Amino acid sequence: MEKIDRRNALGILARWSAGSFIPFSWLVEGCTDNSNPSLFNEEYQLLLADIVEIILPETDASPGAKEAKVHYFIALIAEDCYGIERKDRILVGLNQLLGEGFLDYSSEKKYEVIEQLDEEATAATHKIPHYFKDLKSLTQWGYFSSKIGIMEGLRYNPIPGYYKGCVPYNGEIAWY
Repeated sequence: MEKIDRRNALGILARWSAGSFIPFSWLVEGCTDNSNPSLFNEEYQLLLADIVEIILPETDASPGAKEAKVHYFIALIAEDCYGIERKDRILVGLNQLLGEGFLDYSSEKKYEVIEQLDEEATAATHKIPHYFKDLKSLTQWGYFSSKIGIMEGLRYNPIPGYYKGCVPYNGEIAWY
């Protein structure tokens, strides 16, 4: 073990005190609720929020995808995890919807447009997959992996109780 003399002690003290003056607010800057990924601005967020709410709407039994903030999840995954081609395909599709004035449509018209996109995506036989397939799968992934989706959408019971081997089936779907 090395001896600590006055010079070493003052050096250690200087390093520790200099480190305490470094502002660490930049570490938690990304954790704010209004932090949006760079490509998906507020207009894209509003559009995605409408789309995810149509894909997984709010019901009497469970909240919708919009309440689970799935639109932020989609933007994050598309921004950080998808390749350029896939990300561009999503952005081109969203730009097309914005150009058509999707945000100004009535709720019935929005539902019809999303239904048409779903039919196009499932019927697509092109080599390039339809962007709506990505949006739909990301919506399901984001919702069913969120706390709201698990606890209220899937009616998760963390302490199920004792095992009953033979229970009559009442037709209720708990896990999809």
